[in-house]
Amino acid sequence: VTDYDFLLIGAGILGLSTARELQQRYPGSRVCVVEKEQVPAYHQTGHNSGVIHAG
Repeated sequence: VTDYDFLLIGAGILGLSTARELQQRYPGSRVCVVEKEQVPAYHQTGHNSGVIHAG
């Protein structure tokens, strides 16, 4: 069993950005990102013409 300080569900734009921010704010913390797809951001930017939408 591996212990993590933070567990994030989803490796999309927000999940990966949050993981990066957590590692910068809390150096040495253990961050785990869980994604159901085989590649990160599979349903993200490429499917909305490369634009990040805020809502």
